[in-house]
Amino acid sequence: MYIMQKGLIVHTIISNDQGEVLILQRSKKNDVLPEYWDVPGGTLEDGEDPAVGAIREIKEEAGLDISNVKLFFQKSNIDTSKNKQFVTLIFHAKTSNTNAVINPEEHDALAWIKPADVGTYKVVNYLPDCLRAYKELSTNPIN
Repeated sequence: MYIMQKGLIVHTIISNDQGEVLILQRSKKNDVLPEYWDVPGGTLEDGEDPAVGAIREIKEEAGLDISNVKLFFQKSNIDTSKNKQFVTLIFHAKTSNTNAVINPEEHDALAWIKPADVGTYKVVNYLPDCLRAYKELSTNPIN
């Protein structure tokens, strides 16, 4: 019987009062997509609640204390070279605090950008679709 491993990843679109979102540039030394821009996130720890993991990753990668994350987007892909299916849960959070600080072990830069400007950055593959969904959600909230 063929068994594929699973990996659960969490990311968060953090928006500010000016309608900008925080993106981080992965370190040149990163094994996965070095120098690509992404939003804060990473792999869940064993037994960790996804929202708690998203909050932890925001603190570790951007130095922000955010507690109001809400799930709004998901993506799944299979990496045959690793025999693993990755499920990515993307949360959203708003903040008035734009004083993010990168973790230099993981990232080389940060930027607050308008979602429409994402095409001017070399970003991870899911981010343009995710930001389109964010824009639609911002225009037509579910609540």
